[in-house]
Amino acid sequence: MAYIDYTFYTNDYKGTSVDESEFAKLAERASEVVDQLTGYKLKTGNRFDNLPTFVQEQVKKATAAQVEFYILSGGTDIAITGDDITGVAVGKFSYGGGNRSSGKEREPIADNLLDYLRPTGLLYSGIGVFDSAY
Repeated sequence: MAYIDYTFYTNDYKGTSVDESEFAKLAERASEVVDQLTGYKLKTGNRFDNLPTFVQEQVKKATAAQVEFYILSGGTDIAITGDDITGVAVGKFSYGGGNRSSGKEREPIADNLLDYLRPTGLLYSGIGVFDSAY
C-alpha cells in the first residue's frame, strides 16, 4: 500500500502534474523504495499509523519526491548502471559511456528523498533499543 494518495501529492506536496491513473503505479513503486531504504521498519504491524505526525509527514514527502523523480525521469523503468552515471538504461534502451561495474544495478532515488527521511530515525540500521513506535 502506498504511503501517499493523489490528493496529498497534488494539494500538499504540489508535485509535477501526472495523470491520476498513472500516479497509483508510481506511488506504489516509490513506497517500495522508501521501504527498502528504511529496512522495512514501516511494514511490520500498523507502525505507520502509530508514528508521530512529523515522521508520517516526512515519509509522505519522501514518497512524493520519489514519485516526482519518476515523472521527471520518464517512468519507473530507469536504472543507473555502473559506479556513476556513465551508463543509463531506460526501458529497453541502454547507453554505456564507460566500463560497467560488476556490482548489481541500483534503484535511482530522488536527490531529496534521503533528506526527508534523515531526521526521522528510520534510516538507522544499527542495533538499538526496542521501541514500540518503530
